[in-house]
Amino acid sequence: MLPLHPHDPPSVGPYRLHARLGEDACARVYLGSAAGRDPVAVRVVRSGHATDPDFRAAFGRLVQSANASGSAYVCAVRDADLRGPVPWAAVSRPLGPTLSGLVGAHGPVPADALHTLALTLAQALADLHAAHRVHGSLWPDGVLMARESALLADAGLEWAAGDVVERAPHPSFAAPEGGVSPATDVFAWAATVSYAAGGVEGPAGLPRVPLQLRGLVDTCLKRSPSLRPSAADLVRMLGGPVDPPSWPPAVLAAVESAAAEQRHVLESAESAEDAGASGGSGPSGGKPGGSGESDAADGPSATPGEADGRRGRRGRRLLPVAAGGLALALVAGAGAYLGFDRFGGGGPEEPAEPDGLITDAGCLEGNGYPVPDGEGGGVDGAAAQATATAFGPGGDVLAVATDAYGLMVWDWRTGEEVARPAPEVDAVVPPVFAPVGCLIAAPVLVEYPGEEAPVRVAHTFDLPSGTTTEHLGPQRGPDTPEGGWSARPRAVQGLAFSPDGSLLGVGLEGTFEATESDDVGLVDTTGGGEDASITGSGPYGMTFTGDGRLISAAFGTVTVWDAGTGEELYRVRGTTGTAFAAIPGTDEIVYVDGDRLVRWDYAEREELGAFPMAELTGSAPTVLQVAVDPSGTRLFASAQVVEDESDAYAGRVWDLESGEEVTAGDGEGVRFRHVSFHPGGEVLAMVTPEGRVVIADARTLEPGDPLF
Repeated sequence: MLPLHPHDPPSVGPYRLHARLGEDACARVYLGSAAGRDPVAVRVVRSGHATDPDFRAAFGRLVQSANASGSAYVCAVRDADLRGPVPWAAVSRPLGPTLSGLVGAHGPVPADALHTLALTLAQALADLHAAHRVHGSLWPDGVLMARESALLADAGLEWAAGDVVERAPHPSFAAPEGGVSPATDVFAWAATVSYAAGGVEGPAGLPRVPLQLRGLVDTCLKRSPSLRPSAADLVRMLGGPVDPPSWPPAVLAAVESAAAEQRHVLESAESAEDAGASGGSGPSGGKPGGSGESDAADGPSATPGEADGRRGRRGRRLLPVAAGGLALALVAGAGAYLGFDRFGGGGPEEPAEPDGLITDAGCLEGNGYPVPDGEGGGVDGAAAQATATAFGPGGDVLAVATDAYGLMVWDWRTGEEVARPAPEVDAVVPPVFAPVGCLIAAPVLVEYPGEEAPVRVAHTFDLPSGTTTEHLGPQRGPDTPEGGWSARPRAVQGLAFSPDGSLLGVGLEGTFEATESDDVGLVDTTGGGEDASITGSGPYGMTFTGDGRLISAAFGTVTVWDAGTGEELYRVRGTTGTAFAAIPGTDEIVYVDGDRLVRWDYAEREELGAFPMAELTGSAPTVLQVAVDPSGTRLFASAQVVEDESDAYAGRVWDLESGEEVTAGDGEGVRFRHVSFHPGGEVLAMVTPEGRVVIADARTLEPGDPLF
């Protein structure tokens, strides 16, 4: 659960929105409530699909038939607007974590709870199949862990996206034959149970499934659909149909803890509304989120949040970052109306100027940076080398930094270049996307009067609106009458967005002076708060974590900061490079120490493992990138070495737990100098040693044809 972005609608139909629950192939999903009703998950169709008549028809059919099974283990549709400008559906949302959230926070589901989970999911599928309905997109994010039992979050509404028929929405949990059928649901059931048992995506968790279930799960993972049992057979083999056993105490406590956090969000919002009503001067009214089939009255008016600033040790006003999955008060102001008007049909057809930095539109829903005439998808690959890549937040586009064509944005599935935001970018700092909208941050070389060489300056590019913004970070300038600098300008060395997109971290090179300097700038992307800074030591790489921390690396140290207060929390000394990676959901990092990578728990000050780099022959390797995949199961590293008096590049991949090296499907090593991960785990993007970009299979690491 994440805070609402300032461009999210404050309400849809009669439902007040409180937090983002997630998003999928066709919709964004919000936690909503209305007076006198139970909480719901409000699925709001993405604007790119809202204008597609085929999608609207498919979505309408799925919504209208969603409750046909009457299953107690499938969340029911409670309300919908299928005729308004932007369709939406409100689905029952019992309080509690998703299966993926539970496993991410507490580890694999214990054996004494796994049977209950397996049985309830099997009964949900059997009920759907008996009603001639196929789910089609079962995966851990679509499983709710409520107090009484597990439930499917909906009856498979995600399959309304027309292109999903050819491309599974969640590849790690998709049957090899593709398509949608009862047999593919059974395969996804087995892959989901494997994930619950092992904590790794898809069938890879099978070895950790308890023996009493493993044979059944393995049978459901057979490549041939005809060899898999039906969902009804699964229920019988698991001892049903019966009411599932209660959760064991440890699981029940974790479920109730997550439910209490969600309940706190809802109750806090209700208290704020009550306080506003009693004050006699309520918030500005808003338009209803939709019209048509909903039988409810107009929704409550929008209540802008308030910035919650805290003072750091130097008295600077610092912005809060999402922590522990709780929604925070973010500055919404007029920014909320950008998305709100889109739902009400009153907004312009073309993307509006962003309020703050981020426009509420996807990466393929508008383009303010057209590709030069005659060059879209037809660039001369021999004339350019790629240096780094980054996937957009929805996974539909790939940003590629190149030495000849600048910053390019590709629809990687079609192989078409769709945008060219900057003609020249610097290779030192990789581009990064904000986790919402379509905002890219990248370093651009800027010439200033009096400076012998261009200065590497951070810029953001909002693709839908075409808005470019320069970010100098925590330094003053240019400040001379000629437009130059009175002090030496400092180059950007690191860029990172907070998990909710409300902050952009801009790290600058150090001043090389004895006094402390502000080396990290925190840019408020919402347009409603204040920027801030942190005193550091010239970070050469940064990342935010989900618990409100910012981790930065300099020569010899990695530092963990509280991004809300600016306080230093932990410092790791003795590193020999600036590349590092944070392991998601832990207090662990991987950093460079000579000819090895060290896995380190910075809270416990304990080394947990090491990965040798000594096999990289030649001179001492310069590690270029250390990365951990979003599931926290694999470690990637690339290095530059000198062989025969020329530069060469080598890549390595390890299993984080076992320490064993992972090779490509053909048994060969993996060659890359930069890697980025699709947000849905679908693929990897790798920059080859030759500077080409290839899309690789996320599981086997086998590369496809070069993108260019």
